[in-house]
Amino acid sequence: MEKYDYAIIGMGIGGLTTGALLAEAGKKVIIFEQHYLPGGYGHTFKREGFSFCPGWHYVWNCGKGEAVYNMLKKLGLEKEVTFEKLDPKGFDRVVSKGIDYKIGSGFERECSRLSVMFPNHGKQIKKYFSIIEKFNQHKNNVEKLLCFAYIYKYLKWTLQNLFDHFQFPPKLQLILSGQSPVFLLPPNKLSLVVHAWGIASYDSGAYYPTEHFEKAVNGLFNKIKDSKKCSTHLSTEIVKLNLNDDNTRVISAETKNGEMFSADNFIFNGDPKLSMDLIGKEYFPEKFQKKLDYDYSSGVLSVFLGLKDIDLSKYMGKENIFYYSDPDINSLYEQHFAQGIPKELQLFCNAPSLRSDALCPPGCHQLVAIAPCNYQYFADLRSKSRAEYIKVKEKYADKLIDTIEEKFVPGLKSHIVLRIVGTPTTSEHFVFAPQGSSYGTSLDPANVNINRLRHKSPFKNMYYIGAASFLPGFAPIISFASNLYEKLTGDKVQ
Repeated sequence: MEKYDYAIIGMGIGGLTTGALLAEAGKKVIIFEQHYLPGGYGHTFKREGFSFCPGWHYVWNCGKGEAVYNMLKKLGLEKEVTFEKLDPKGFDRVVSKGIDYKIGSGFERECSRLSVMFPNHGKQIKKYFSIIEKFNQHKNNVEKLLCFAYIYKYLKWTLQNLFDHFQFPPKLQLILSGQSPVFLLPPNKLSLVVHAWGIASYDSGAYYPTEHFEKAVNGLFNKIKDSKKCSTHLSTEIVKLNLNDDNTRVISAETKNGEMFSADNFIFNGDPKLSMDLIGKEYFPEKFQKKLDYDYSSGVLSVFLGLKDIDLSKYMGKENIFYYSDPDINSLYEQHFAQGIPKELQLFCNAPSLRSDALCPPGCHQLVAIAPCNYQYFADLRSKSRAEYIKVKEKYADKLIDTIEEKFVPGLKSHIVLRIVGTPTTSEHFVFAPQGSSYGTSLDPANVNINRLRHKSPFKNMYYIGAASFLPGFAPIISFASNLYEKLTGDKVQ
């Protein structure tokens, strides 16, 4: 049996980043992915000439000297995989009754604008941004983020706790939490630490790849594939991880078709709970099992539209739109997390083809919309009646499309030439996301604390890397993977 230095299970951005760095360092790496495409939630699927990315819509920390750029530079890919900065004056647009506000980068700018809009709350707004700025100082030290004393005192706070502390009016609360679909939780459940960390990260800019996310994923994948010492295996599910005689080390990985692969070290880029299934719960200490007793995040209903004979730039820009039919976000989320299709609607939408013209056939555009939804509702429908499941998900999609047509793109439906609708069960099937969770664990205070998993497993030579291991997102996981590479090799990425 051929032996490798590192075996990596999963080709999400964490597995690909770690694998590419190790391959570049001359290590012998084998990497597995059960899907036929690499990238996890960042994979690109293609239909009728349109290219869609289901999980990444815009990212941060891609500027020179930041985590993503540093990793690419280490690999010699910084000129091949490039990113465009979205409009710093407004890359996110929050829309609701009586509100149409563009959020941009720069704390001072946003603080000044909001203080003019809400003059009676100017001092509190300044204090709010002061708190966010403190988080910003630690954004590049992802692994130790939750341990800083200043941040530690806010670990049990929700965003709503901070709003109530400052007595912010509802309209101001809506603007400040308008990007909540980025985390799929309302203010009364969202960890203040996660909110502040995310908002702080976008302070230096929001980005989109020059040639879509596929270029980034393929760049990392090919670094591993093209190395003579390394081996890549798509459409290959790992069903068992075997231990040595004293159960302290993983010694081999077994595929669904019975092949066995051996390595000195194993890196797990799947849901950490799955590792317990592959090894056996009895081999995990009770204390460690408690670390794996986390709640999953919400999933989403996703609508991917191919459009023809429309100039989408007349109606939308490169910004992301966060729409709320009711300004009470907490109430809206309750409806979305309940069984059925919500009466009131919140949605996120953007037009990736306005950022990159390589995503569509000539003369076409694409539009993507998502909304939080109840996993169990769709899972039950799918298990009982495939026809009813399809009927309901399409009806839900109709509501999103009707809303976008009414509020943003008149005549939208007459230009649709391709329509694809996914639910949390779709994500569960294609990317092995338990319960179709978008972020691994729920991002509430109960699940975001100093007991987060991080890299270490109960086994001396197995390491975790992924959304549920620490914090989710393109840039945070790249930073986390870079940290793991540095620990394993002693070689600095930045």
